[in-house]
Amino acid sequence: LDGEEYAISVERVEEVIEYEVPTPVPRSPAYLLGIINVRGRLVPILDLRRRFGLLPAEATVNSRFVVLDLHWAKESLSLGVLTDSVQGVIDIPQDAMGPPPKIGRAGAEAFLKGTARVQDRILMVMEVDQILTPALVHEGFAELSSQGR
Repeated sequence: LDGEEYAISVERVEEVIEYEVPTPVPRSPAYLLGIINVRGRLVPILDLRRRFGLLPAEATVNSRFVVLDLHWAKESLSLGVLTDSVQGVIDIPQDAMGPPPKIGRAGAEAFLKGTARVQDRILMVMEVDQILTPALVHEGFAELSSQGR
């Protein structure tokens, strides 16, 4: 996203699918693009750029939805996040992990579990359960959180 590389635990990824235009949901927050049908389930789609406070970008042939399995104390939700691209699956050894950066975009640290140094790259490791909280689900997509699960 925006020239930075992010990592998500593969255990939290349900699948990666090609971009399709989401169906908009009226009066939803700007970072929630709409919903898509994934094998009969309605999955809300979140624009990570907007959620992280970045300017939105047009989808390209490389754009993908990463469908995540989010868990909170009493709820769970499948959520698709729009990404600029997906580079692949890598193993991040525990000793390659470091703390999240103390500088950067205001509020972005809440979404980060830490950083990882892999070969010559530094990846921002996302804390997926913080991308969308239950309160935000109920604010924008309450009727969808109970469908498709």
